Amino acid sequence: MNDVARFRAQFARLLLIILWINAGLMSLTPGAQLLLGQQTLILAGIGLAALGTLALYLYRIDWPARQITSMATLGQVMLLVYAFAGHPYQSDMHMYFFAMLAVLAGWLDWRIFLPATVAIAAHHLALSLLQPAGVFANGGDTGRVLLHGAIVSVQAAALSLLVWALRQALETSETERRQADAAREIADEARRHVAETTAKAASERQRILNVVANDFENAIAGIARDVIASVQSLRAASQQMKHGAVEVLQRSTAASRSSRQTSANVVAVTQVTSELAQSFAEVDRQVAETARIVGAATLQAGNVLHTVGDLSRKADEIGNIAGVISTIAKHTNLLALNASIEAARLGRSGGGFTIVAQEIKSLATQTWRATEEIQGQIEAIHQSGSEAIAAIDAMNLTIGSLNQISGAVAIVVEQQNVATAGIAENIRQAADETVTAAGHIDIVSRVAAETDEAASHIALSADELSLQSSHLDAEVAQFLGRVRAA
Repeated sequence: MNDVARFRAQFARLLLIILWINAGLMSLTPGAQLLLGQQTLILAGIGLAALGTLALYLYRIDWPARQITSMATLGQVMLLVYAFAGHPYQSDMHMYFFAMLAVLAGWLDWRIFLPATVAIAAHHLALSLLQPAGVFANGGDTGRVLLHGAIVSVQAAALSLLVWALRQALETSETERRQADAAREIADEARRHVAETTAKAASERQRILNVVANDFENAIAGIARDVIASVQSLRAASQQMKHGAVEVLQRSTAASRSSRQTSANVVAVTQVTSELAQSFAEVDRQVAETARIVGAATLQAGNVLHTVGDLSRKADEIGNIAGVISTIAKHTNLLALNASIEAARLGRSGGGFTIVAQEIKSLATQTWRATEEIQGQIEAIHQSGSEAIAAIDAMNLTIGSLNQISGAVAIVVEQQNVATAGIAENIRQAADETVTAAGHIDIVSRVAAETDEAASHIALSADELSLQSSHLDAEVAQFLGRVRAA
């Protein structure tokens, strides 16, 4: 049932009450003094009320019921006007027509006003011609009847327009309400769907977050374990490096002292033979070239030694230097022997050279012994770690260049015809090599000290990295907790 039907059903009950009230009003009228008496009017009013009741019972609120009840209501008003014939209120009862027309607007059907208006006009016109006193107290008046009919027509037209507009408004309102209800149902369904989708999305999001958190936790845990293992290895390596550097520093210090002593001895011999060495310019030039190449080799070795990882190779370089020193000592000893032979060949004039040769031999022996001691110290350095052994490789190239220069020097020396010049050059060469060996040992000592400092810094960095790894682990755990709780 729509809104118009519900409104008509409610109005039908009200109109039914009005019909029986009008029937009751018949018993209160002063009675007609015309053709119909009061009893007849009462029965006619009850009959019209019963007719309207029957129509409502049979047709409910359909079109026949609306027309019959409307005509029955206006018929009762006509009877009331007739019943007040000759009474001062007869003219006032005509207002009841307008009241009932307004009441009949409750049917929301403009079509009922057309027959109602025709019935009122026919009633007034017929009585004004047949029995004028039954309509107006002053008798028949056609102009008044027409005026009355015109007023009723205007009211009926206004009520028809109002009823039509009201019905359209109700139907429109009902349509909109139905659309709103449908939209509300769609919205409710959409809300339910959105709620279900949101719940599913939240569940899926939580599942994905848990999966991502678990994967992230597994990955970070593996990385953290690797970092911790690396930190431990780094700390152990730094400690080993530090111990090796200390050992190398101690050994190189001892070797430096021995080398300086040997150098001092060689320098003393060199001072004795310096005057002899001045006459050999070409030999001096070759020795200068040897010093330059050795300096370049020393610079190259210094650049390599700045790297902490090259510490072990420097130990090998020290060993090679010691070998070179030993070789030089052997060569010096050999030169001393040659000098002795040459001095013996010269006879009495070579006596001074014999003394010099013996002194050189003594110094060479001391140098060889110092070299043996350095070799022993180098062996101790080798025992401190295999990494120090590999560090000597870089210096082999420099020593190779030094050997080449030494060969060139040997060729120049062989070209000399004067045995004394050869003795002087070999003594000078021994002095230079001894000084160079001492310089290399000083470099090794400095690099060992720097390595010790670098190892300490690495240990501190390893500790700091360990703390940062622990902090990272805690932060990751807190982050994963927030992700899982989201």
